[in-house]
Amino acid sequence: MSEETKKNNFFKDLLKSIKDLDKYEDFATEMPKNAFKYFLKLVVIFAIIISIFYTYQIVTGMNNAYSNLKNKLPDFTYDNGNLEMVSDEPIIIEDYKDAFGTIIIDTSSDANPENYEDEIAKNNVGIILLKDRCILMSTGAFGQVTYTYKDLMSNYGINNFTKQEIVDYVENLNIVSISASIYFIMFVYLFIIYFISILIDVLILSVLVLIISRISRIRLKYAPSFNIAVHSITLPVLLNLIYIIVNLLTGFRIKYFQLMYNTISYIYVIVAILMIKTDFINRQLELIKLAEEQEKIKAEIKQKEEEEKKKKQEENKKPEENNETKDKKKKGKKQKGDEEKGVGADAPACQEIQK
Repeated sequence: MSEETKKNNFFKDLLKSIKDLDKYEDFATEMPKNAFKYFLKLVVIFAIIISIFYTYQIVTGMNNAYSNLKNKLPDFTYDNGNLEMVSDEPIIIEDYKDAFGTIIIDTSSDANPENYEDEIAKNNVGIILLKDRCILMSTGAFGQVTYTYKDLMSNYGINNFTKQEIVDYVENLNIVSISASIYFIMFVYLFIIYFISILIDVLILSVLVLIISRISRIRLKYAPSFNIAVHSITLPVLLNLIYIIVNLLTGFRIKYFQLMYNTISYIYVIVAILMIKTDFINRQLELIKLAEEQEKIKAEIKQKEEEEKKKKQEENKKPEENNETKDKKKKGKKQKGDEEKGVGADAPACQEIQK
């Protein structure tokens, strides 16, 4: 079978899983390995598409960060653990609040991190860049963590740099190779995450299929239950794909999306089991009708055989009757002839007596 045919079969099964619930009986009877292959392809396609949009968001964020670095930030220098920025006032950046929270830069010698707690509280998390250290701050249980620049930069062998050096370095980067690397990393990460997550959903659904089948008195085994669960997750996965894309591009969120995700898969499972039960009942009725028709046919054949048997018996009796009639006729003629001969023989004797 060619690769194109395999793809076509996958997409046909995908459409059937969404709109043809009467096909779930066919899915239940297929080999579990086929259902697992379908599940694997579904997760791969999901990860491929989602990785594209995550990569786009990351690369876009990097471009925005580079633009802000080049155009909005004042000149700064780093030398042996100390950051110096040419600015009389602290700099507050909220362009990346979804990812990092509020970013505050204050390299003055008398900077006090406690003065910025209210700013950090607006987004719950934030980063404060001071003269010799950076502080990761959170209003929750995370609290705050402090790192010195010297400890961070020594890991990379960096002792000093300027704003212009960073700008020049970024401009010389190959954005295509960086994007490809980010995409590969995101694909592997997302594939593993969603493979485990969706597989857990499938296993939970397969148990639900077993329970509903027992209640419906169909008594499916685990393999058909797993197959049904795999295909019933198709529409929720596609809706989740669309939701993630919309969320990444617009920030739009649905509060109870996970509940809707689970509800749709449960509905598919219940409807699929009910349709399988309906088909089973219809087949039972067809078998009963077929058995009744077979009994009627057998009775008709038996009646015809009896009629033919009687007909043959009657036909066999007629020749015997004809033979008996012929024998009787021959016997009668013979007796008549003998009688006629007897009369002729006695006549002279009578005449002599009369004389």
